[in-house]
Amino acid sequence: MGHRRLGMTAQHSAGTPPDAGADRAPPRRPGRRRPTVRWIVHGVLLVALAVGIFGVLPRLGGLTRDAAGLRHARPAFLAAAIVAQAVSLGCYAQLYRQVLAALGAGIRFRLAADVIMATFFVSHLTPFGSATGTLVNATTLETEGIAAATTGEAIALTSLTSTIALIVLFGTGFAATAGRHVSHQYLVIAGVALFGVAAVLAAVLAVGAHPAIAGRAGRWAATAARHVRPSINPDKAAQTSTRLASLARTALTGRAFAVSFGFASGNLLFDLLSLDLVFLALRYQPGFGPLTVAYAVANIASAIPLTPGGLGVIEVTLVAITVGFGATRATAVLVVLGYRIVEFWLPLIPGAIAYIRLRLRPGPDGKTKATAADAGK
Repeated sequence: MGHRRLGMTAQHSAGTPPDAGADRAPPRRPGRRRPTVRWIVHGVLLVALAVGIFGVLPRLGGLTRDAAGLRHARPAFLAAAIVAQAVSLGCYAQLYRQVLAALGAGIRFRLAADVIMATFFVSHLTPFGSATGTLVNATTLETEGIAAATTGEAIALTSLTSTIALIVLFGTGFAATAGRHVSHQYLVIAGVALFGVAAVLAAVLAVGAHPAIAGRAGRWAATAARHVRPSINPDKAAQTSTRLASLARTALTGRAFAVSFGFASGNLLFDLLSLDLVFLALRYQPGFGPLTVAYAVANIASAIPLTPGGLGVIEVTLVAITVGFGATRATAVLVVLGYRIVEFWLPLIPGAIAYIRLRLRPGPDGKTKATAADAGK
């Protein structure tokens, strides 16, 4: 997630403004049809996108001829891939918990895991759903006495740490592919990704090292976003960005950063292991370098919030790069679709359970959020 994915993510809350969690929910209006219609439209789009990917992509990969190879898949590796994915999500929850602790707001692992999974569930069901996921995150932690501004800062710092870990992973994989015979298609994709990574890293270092620059960047971004969401305050965004840059220099240095970076790396490496295990289930091993480059580039591409959870973007990118390294198209398509079932679709089940559990969690007034929402109708 993540980055999660960031990833959350992707895999896994990446791209969420630092002050998004601090914004209060708009007052309820008598009409409830527009939000309902919006959710229905988002749901239809998600189903249509999933059907297109899982229906069209196999045909492009020639799976109608080679699907018989699935009979020889090794189920033990598929089960191990699911376990690796669970460990990956646990590492991301620990990363978020560690960042909160560095900001002076400690929470239990169970609550951190529930918040991460509920955010995953919400943000992966709707386009641009990270803002809604942030609101779920902030309102939940408010019951623990953690200010929404602190939650927003923790989300941003978590995403920043995960991004740094992804950049390091990409560089490692890129170096490991040196000297290998690769296709022109791979070189083009990897070159574009390398340029993007270098630009992001330069921007992160420039903004993180100078809080004043971070403030100006936050003001500029908020001014642009104000055309879409008029309630955004550029002055407040500038103050939050300046404070966030200062926090990044103190909360993510020394031992605190080492621990956070370790959990971020664990999140990515176990996710990568999950992908590798699906390859092994079909008796193919692309190698650490090619697999790492494909994984990192796919996650970098999915950072652009065109679809929920990078749906479609990750699949096409992973298939293109792994084929460029020698995998047959049918094998690449089968593996990528299987991996996305493990990484994207299966976690929606515990995510929905976590979301419901948080909705039924008592608030400061002793009422559950669902009860409070009903009372406000």
